[in-house]
Amino acid sequence: MMDFAAGKSDVLVSTTIIESGLDMPNVNTLIVTDSDRLGLTQLHQLRGRVGRGVNRAHACFLYPKDKRLTAQATKRLKTIFEYTELGAGFGIAMRDLEIRGAGNLLGVEQSGHIAAVGFDLYCRLLGRPLLNSRRAGPPPCR
Repeated sequence: MMDFAAGKSDVLVSTTIIESGLDMPNVNTLIVTDSDRLGLTQLHQLRGRVGRGVNRAHACFLYPKDKRLTAQATKRLKTIFEYTELGAGFGIAMRDLEIRGAGNLLGVEQSGHIAAVGFDLYCRLLGRPLLNSRRAGPPPCR
């Protein structure tokens, strides 16, 4: 990694650890293999590692040509292809929410005592101002 950052090596082979915020402005090409196995956030973060400088950048997301992609993998790859403009993170997050769903706040999959609190009380608690904060919380659930 140090040799690559210092320009002593032209190619860096890495795991997805590079999505954690490495800033190397001269990097202009990224090739991700088995990209169908990664989540949309990972794909977006990986793509953000290139094109941070003045050079035009390319991100190639590859998957085996004989592999039949799942519907979710197809949607993720299509999303990362469509959302390329600067500031696309919010649109990608919204599409990710559509693809994966919002989860199950009060369902049986949750642990703890949320069922004892109940949905109505939970919504009222969300609407209360936070302690030591000047901003109120989100509006009550409907």
